[in-house]
Amino acid sequence: MPDRLLLRVGAASQLALGGLLALSPLIRAFGLGDSSAFLITGLLLGLPHGAVDHLVPAWMSARARQLPARVTLLVVYAAVAGAGLAAFRAAPNLALVGFLVVSVVHFGTADVAFRAERDRRPIRPGVAVVLAYGGPPVVIPLALWREQVDPLLAAVAPQAPALLTVEVRTLALATVLCAVTVTAIRQVRAGCVRDAGQPLLLAGLFGTVPPALAVGAYFAAWHSCRHVARLLRHDPRNTADLGAGRLGPPLRRFARQAAAPTVVAVVALVALVTWPSHRADPLPATVAVLAALTLPHAVLVAWTDRREPGPPRPTGRPGQRT
Repeated sequence: MPDRLLLRVGAASQLALGGLLALSPLIRAFGLGDSSAFLITGLLLGLPHGAVDHLVPAWMSARARQLPARVTLLVVYAAVAGAGLAAFRAAPNLALVGFLVVSVVHFGTADVAFRAERDRRPIRPGVAVVLAYGGPPVVIPLALWREQVDPLLAAVAPQAPALLTVEVRTLALATVLCAVTVTAIRQVRAGCVRDAGQPLLLAGLFGTVPPALAVGAYFAAWHSCRHVARLLRHDPRNTADLGAGRLGPPLRRFARQAAAPTVVAVVALVALVTWPSHRADPLPATVAVLAALTLPHAVLVAWTDRREPGPPRPTGRPGQRT
């Protein structure tokens, strides 16, 4: 039987992006959605979904609850994020291209894991399905919205648009569209009709809605929301509440857990933008901070996805609440 929480969150995210897709003719007719403010807002709204990464290993493994393991995790996480930020400063063009590739893999495997956990079955990511879910948010805007996307890329890394030649973008687009088609057909044949429309929805959204709005909405209302729903299930202290259908206490618990790390990330971003001697533009600074956090986050999520899906086992006394 599918997990109720993930089933509802998945339906809500699909409805949100489906509504945006339905409004795409009006959005384009009135010239809406082009502002980078939509992108920045969506990225910031989705920021908390990775803010409890430092707690996840302790939820999943008894060994990770020991103090040395927790300290090691924080040090390694910060070091990898710092290395990512340094890479953006030292070689922004290559760093941005690498970030785009990592994003495709991360977005795709996240959706595969979400559906597997929703249906309580093992996670088995294949190349086609990963590209079908992870490719549209990255590849389609790069290929079909060059006039809008290239100035954003150039603001982050001046030579990045030149590295992504027309041939590279066309080949990537053809590959992603093939993956979307193959995945949809396979899901229909497997009887998963409700899932077959999801990669088609993503392809339609990013093909018709201006990329700043489409990416911002996807990151906040699809990727981040689905990941937060999985995190609520992974926290052992939420087991009793979720089993009883109580969503409020787990959400409040997550908000408390994510508050401090989110504030730290936002403060770091504000410092980059407003520091008197080293002021940075908001968009490049936001992308650089997000990219720096994405690599350790993606590695940690990949580690989580290797574990069997299903409800977590409580670590405290039965019925214990915090």
